[in-house]
Amino acid sequence: MPSHVIGVDGGSTKTIALVADLNGQILGMARGAGSNATGENVDEPMGVVVQTTRKALEKSGISSQEAALGMFTLAGADWPEDIQRRQYALEKAELAWKVVVKNDTFGGLRAGTRCPYGVVIAAGTGANTAIITPSGDEWVFGYYQDYGGALDFSKEAIEAVLRAEDGRGAPTLLTELVLGQLGFATVEEMLKALVAKKVGLANKLALCPRVFEASFAGDEVASEMIVRHGLALAEYAVAVIRRFQMGQQAFDVVLVGSVFKGPGSLLQDTIAMAIHRAAPHAQVVRSHFEPVIGALLLAYDALGLPVTEDMYDCLATTCPAPEFFNTDQGL
Repeated sequence: MPSHVIGVDGGSTKTIALVADLNGQILGMARGAGSNATGENVDEPMGVVVQTTRKALEKSGISSQEAALGMFTLAGADWPEDIQRRQYALEKAELAWKVVVKNDTFGGLRAGTRCPYGVVIAAGTGANTAIITPSGDEWVFGYYQDYGGALDFSKEAIEAVLRAEDGRGAPTLLTELVLGQLGFATVEEMLKALVAKKVGLANKLALCPRVFEASFAGDEVASEMIVRHGLALAEYAVAVIRRFQMGQQAFDVVLVGSVFKGPGSLLQDTIAMAIHRAAPHAQVVRSHFEPVIGALLLAYDALGLPVTEDMYDCLATTCPAPEFFNTDQGL
């Protein structure tokens, strides 16, 4: 009888696959490129997912026939047809006896709460917000959400530097940090490179952590930026809480993703303040587990296997080190 599960978290920057037994011990792990994609053809992104999963299986020493269930929480699985296309591609690969595909936000939610319902705000390269209601209904903002991720932080960091240089904005520590991160001596040199499209996406994304560093050092421009983003992210959560009439219920709002790994609590505090005005009993929490652990937990849930304290402890003990999840651009 199959006695293992697979958990996969696929995002815009990276894809992580873990293989675990039914006691919560992680036996194999692998990391691949990003697997987010839009449109009807999902062959290439699902090829990344399949290859990464097979590497994790190989490292675990078990075969796909020994995997009872594979839980794939994937960015881009927003509409029902998105899920169906990914489900079909992954079932063809025969990675496990049963394959389940969900939006990647649900892995993040399960990683941060032991409650069967709640809200998740995911902010990595991009951002998304989702909810599971007490009755089990699921809803994801998906393409409705267009603001709040690291890319937006990075764009605004560059704008703040340009505004400080030309006099429209206040002086900011971001000037030194952004130029240092991108390797330019002057703002004009940076601007010329931007106009010539010589600054790649990965380099731009690396600016997001610098915003939090500047804010933590007391920079007002960076702090205002974080507050603005926090209010915007909270707006999505408040909207979905009101949509499903959960304002007077107690539940977790899980914050997950690279954006929330910056120093300081200003972003979380801003989000909590806004959410508590609409849902005073909600608890805003940062996940202690990576989203891929949430995928494993969802796999156990789907099998009807209660997750014990010993299993949580085992997952924490055998989880890869934080460096395994870091990206080259510092997110």
